[in-house]
Amino acid sequence: MEIGGYQSYLDYCLIKVEEVALISFVKVGYFCTCLCTLLAVVSGRVASSEEHINFAIQYYPPFIIEHGAEQGLIIDVFKLFAAQYRYKINYLLYPERRSSVEIEKGTVDVRMESELWYRGITPMCWSEPLYVIEDVIVTHKQAEQFDMTDVKSHLFLGRFGYTYPQLEPYLEHDQLQRKDYYSEHDVLSVLAGGGHKAIAFTIIGKPTLRWYQLQHAHFDEKLVIQGISDVAPLQLQFGYSQKAKTLCNDFNHFLTDFKKTEQFKKILLKYGLKGQ
Repeated sequence: MEIGGYQSYLDYCLIKVEEVALISFVKVGYFCTCLCTLLAVVSGRVASSEEHINFAIQYYPPFIIEHGAEQGLIIDVFKLFAAQYRYKINYLLYPERRSSVEIEKGTVDVRMESELWYRGITPMCWSEPLYVIEDVIVTHKQAEQFDMTDVKSHLFLGRFGYTYPQLEPYLEHDQLQRKDYYSEHDVLSVLAGGGHKAIAFTIIGKPTLRWYQLQHAHFDEKLVIQGISDVAPLQLQFGYSQKAKTLCNDFNHFLTDFKKTEQFKKILLKYGLKGQ
């Protein structure tokens, strides 16, 4: 009886040990499940903290370049800003006129512009200048002598949706003919082709002209700068929503310090731009 009683007691103890182990295993499993769920929630919140930005772009080298992936002075700088401030960029390739309409509607948060070129009436937030551009008057090398004070007898080649403040008085009173094209490349191609070489001219940013002349030798051979038309800061224009205003303030805070860095100088050199 003693031996049997002892064996029964031993079996009882073993059963209890197994029960405790099972309960402990269940508790550990439950704890792990809760921990994984918590980590998933936290990581989801971190991921969702990246605010999306609708950035309307148009090709304007070397500031925004037509390529397989977005690049150019503006793109390079904005990517660094977005990474630092945890913004996710959604690029929208829009013509000039559409981008100006969409930012007024609030569907676009930011676009390339200059306060001197802007003709809207909606209050916008503006970035500090990324670069100051000289707009130059360009003609065919065989064009007649060009006088900016007497453009009535000339033909202006412009870009769809662009405003040209220095020419507005002539255009508003139909004192100057204008033909528009979809890009600076198209404008320069027509101008270099010589179809209206005696009277045609355009106004283009000097860095953009130089960029295309380096890419296309015949632009350098056929075209000449007749003078400087205007000087304007190249900026980013942000919308009027609270989100866009916050974005604008963040970018200006970033840009003020970034323009003092060697990294910014390297980006300028990358695109053949001089420090200012």
